[in-house]
Amino acid sequence: MKNVGKFSVLVFALGVSAVASAKEISLSSKADFHDAAVIPDKIKSECAELGMNFSASTKKYLEASGWQASLAENVETLEAGVSVKLEIMNAMSAGNAFLGHQKSVAISASLYRDGKLVDTYRTSRNSSGGFGAGFKSSCDVLYRTVNTLGSDVAKWVNTK
Repeated sequence: MKNVGKFSVLVFALGVSAVASAKEISLSSKADFHDAAVIPDKIKSECAELGMNFSASTKKYLEASGWQASLAENVETLEAGVSVKLEIMNAMSAGNAFLGHQKSVAISASLYRDGKLVDTYRTSRNSSGGFGAGFKSSCDVLYRTVNTLGSDVAKWVNTK
C-alpha cells in the first residue's frame, strides 16, 4: 500500500510540473477582417461567427500541442508574453449545396513576443465542402475552412 501512495504522489507531482511548464499564449478573441470592404456583405451578415470560429479553432489546436491559450482583445499591444493577432484577409463564397461549393478564406497571423512583432504568417484554404457537401450551408463550409486554418496557424506557431 505504501508504494501505491508514493506512486500517486509521483503522478500528481508530474501533473503539476506539466501544468507549470505549459507555454502560455494569447490569441485574438475574434479574428477581425483586415479590410471589411473586400469581404462580401453576404459573408459578413450570414457567417457572423467566422472570426470567432477561426480564433477558437486556433486555440483548440494550440492547446492540443501543449500551449496554454487564452483569448484577448488587442493582443498586439500586450507587453509581456507570447501573443498572436489573427485576421481574415479575404473570404470568398461561390456556389451552393446544389451546384457545389467553392469557398476560400485567406488569413494572416502575426506573432508577438513581449510586444514586439516576431513574424507574420499568411496563407489561404479552399474548400468544396468535403464529405456531405450537399447537406452543408455556405457558412458551414467557411467555418470548416477556418477550422483547418486554425490548425495551420498552430503548426506555424510551433515552429517559431
